[in-house]
Amino acid sequence: APTPFATSDDSAGPLTGDDVDAAFAERERFFEEQQLPLDGTPLVAVTPAQKQFVAEQKDYAAQQGIAWTDRDESLSLALVADACETAILSYHHVDALTLQAHVATSPIFAQLVPADLQGSERADAEAPIASLMVYGTSFLCPDDADAWLAAYTEVYGG
Repeated sequence: APTPFATSDDSAGPLTGDDVDAAFAERERFFEEQQLPLDGTPLVAVTPAQKQFVAEQKDYAAQQGIAWTDRDESLSLALVADACETAILSYHHVDALTLQAHVATSPIFAQLVPADLQGSERADAEAPIASLMVYGTSFLCPDDADAWLAAYTEVYGG
């Protein structure tokens, strides 16, 4: 069935102000449901889904011999929340171009990936961060997780 939103591959027509308003309202609900502060304070897992995500990431880090910090928790939650927000503001149309644009403009990726990396070196540095982000969407915005995973696979490979 066609979606009510215009994307590159459907002909539902142009977006209206109502569509944009609905997306911003959905974004506000998302941040309220996730109980994420928007004032720049470090993020801490509060919902059961966030706590599960963080627990799994902490365990994974431990298996890799990496100490997990409060900063890791905050960055991981911010990374995933940003992806969910992007999906909402993209009217839940997530594809490889959405992922590439998100990674290219994300302040969190900019913080974690050295600016001077280019080409395959840059992709190699982005991939594990993007992988964590995509995995996190299955906890914070599960309805968008499959689309993020398909986009990740297309951009970074299986």
